[in-house]
Amino acid sequence: MALGYVPLMVLAILAVVACARLASAAIDVRSAAAAAARQASVARTPAEAHSAGGDAASFTLTGRGVTCQPSTVTVDPGTFLPGGQVSATVTCSVRLEDLYGLGLPGAVTITSTSRQPLDAFRSQP
Repeated sequence: MALGYVPLMVLAILAVVACARLASAAIDVRSAAAAAARQASVARTPAEAHSAGGDAASFTLTGRGVTCQPSTVTVDPGTFLPGGQVSATVTCSVRLEDLYGLGLPGAVTITSTSRQPLDAFRSQP
């Protein structure tokens, strides 16, 4: 009976590792989206918002242990007027095929969107 439980326990541990990797990746993608929106909201122009948001998201994902291949960052500056709102969407494809023994599908796509308000008292560029 004990020999039958060991493979089940190993499989259960591998499933927990896969779930932990997905949860960690989701947290990292949310963090990257928040950083992108935050940086885009302090930019002076819509073009700077695109650039700053993309750089912030890339830097955040690079600093984490997520294997995002590929990842995309979309920054929507909206009308970019004082009191407006900037949004950033980060999409990341997390590979699971390297988890030994589970035979999970190749990748899971995780998407997160974050919004930040523009300062209502900022000056127009």
